[in-house]
Amino acid sequence: MAAFLLQISILVRKRRAGALSVKAGVLNLTFSASILGYAILRGDEIFVVVMAFQLAANLVILALLLRYRNNVA
Repeated sequence: MAAFLLQISILVRKRRAGALSVKAGVLNLTFSASILGYAILRGDEIFVVVMAFQLAANLVILALLLRYRNNVA
């Protein structure tokens, strides 16, 4: 989870996406949503909380990638 927060903070501070891929962000978001659905179906509360955090972090990262994708310096 710390890796997501670190990536978000770097994107916000530097205001550029660098070599990060939007396609990879969408794929990661899709994966997170799928695993969250699985966790909900299993009824595993801890797994649901962790995956919900991961999904939210991936949404923020994808939004920042889309915002800063043209800022490559």
